[in-house]
Amino acid sequence: MKWLNRLISAKSSRTDATKPTEPGFVGSVACPVAPSEKFTAPQQPPANEASADPDRLCWPHGSTMNTAEIDTFTARLARFTDKGLTLSDAEALADGLVQRDREMDDRRLCLECAHLQGAIGRWRCGNAVVAGIGLRAADAQLPSDLTHQLQRCAGFTNFHGQGNNQ
Repeated sequence: MKWLNRLISAKSSRTDATKPTEPGFVGSVACPVAPSEKFTAPQQPPANEASADPDRLCWPHGSTMNTAEIDTFTARLARFTDKGLTLSDAEALADGLVQRDREMDDRRLCLECAHLQGAIGRWRCGNAVVAGIGLRAADAQLPSDLTHQLQRCAGFTNFHGQGNNQ
């Protein structure tokens, strides 16, 4: 029998074979379909699973910002740029406020307040009487330097609407 005839008449080998097909010949060996009884893989949740705590290495356990701090930073950044600050100035202020929050400093920026009105150069406090800035609403003009300075204010209301405490 010629070689070509042998190949044509030969039965195809199984792709899932784990033992030699005939004694004395080396057969094909395939990967087992199921896990071996002797080996069990360690049970470990996937890295992107929702139950894994994304903040486990963040503040207060490390120096990186946690999820809440990132959300607050992003909201402040949007607020400050909406009020007319450049992106670099807004990032610097928002980054400084992360440190302020971690140190539990109770001072606030006028830029964080919901009562701040106007834009750069024409700032005005909408709660000037309660804040103690003036005796009348007409006295509510604010210098630009004051809006960027940490201070305590009785009339402060966070632009998120969280009141005077945050």
